[in-house]
Amino acid sequence: MSDIVRNWGYVGPETELGEMAITEGQYMAGFPVGIMTLDAWLPKPPGYTSQACSYDFPVRYLLVQGADQKRIHGGDDNLLPALIATAKQLERDGCRMISSTCGYFGNFQAEVADAVDVPVYLSAVCQVPWIRVGLKSNQKIGILCGDGPSLKYRLFESCGISREDFDRCVIYGAQDAPIFSTFIHKPGHYDVEGVKGELVSIAKKMVREHPDIGAFLLECTDMPPHASDIQRAVNLPVFDSVTMIKYVKSVVCQHPYYGYF
Repeated sequence: MSDIVRNWGYVGPETELGEMAITEGQYMAGFPVGIMTLDAWLPKPPGYTSQACSYDFPVRYLLVQGADQKRIHGGDDNLLPALIATAKQLERDGCRMISSTCGYFGNFQAEVADAVDVPVYLSAVCQVPWIRVGLKSNQKIGILCGDGPSLKYRLFESCGISREDFDRCVIYGAQDAPIFSTFIHKPGHYDVEGVKGELVSIAKKMVREHPDIGAFLLECTDMPPHASDIQRAVNLPVFDSVTMIKYVKSVVCQHPYYGYF
């Protein structure tokens, strides 16, 4: 068990603060969401999980030492100590839930969730069971990811997803899209509009080839800026990492209701 004392309250119009306490070693407050960050150098327009303007609440980012794309995508278990240390620090900083800036952090979902006492959702893939429940029994989930060859069942299993639900997922990767893949070769530069066109094109292809897709899930944390464009193109629900973080934040930060009766 953690030595962190929770004081999950809400300060509203009629709140009397009285005496307050804070956990030893907590030097900040007011960050409901903690996000473990990948070591990746690319522009971050609004909508990226790693862009604070994507949220209407404060988020606390913390870089995981040594967590580059190759090691995260490959599920390098040697990263676990750094991942757990980062998650514990975010918890100590007062964060009520923890996520990440790359869906492939999901390779470590089970271990990190076991290490802290706040909810952990490291990958948009965690939403698969929730999405599946809302679909017809003969419909599938279309997953558009950043690196198809690296999105293996190990990651789904770590996120608590059954083999049956995994088999209902249609997975397409954008790793071979000419513009999307340029950030690997040209760090610090990104053709955002070009990427949008590529992702919309892949989503349309997915629906053409798999008309039984009932909803889309964007694994890659760089894709949410284009979720609305994808939705207009395929006319289906689109889930992503930002929708997940916003939902969980609403659960761990319940506000009292005010109104007339």
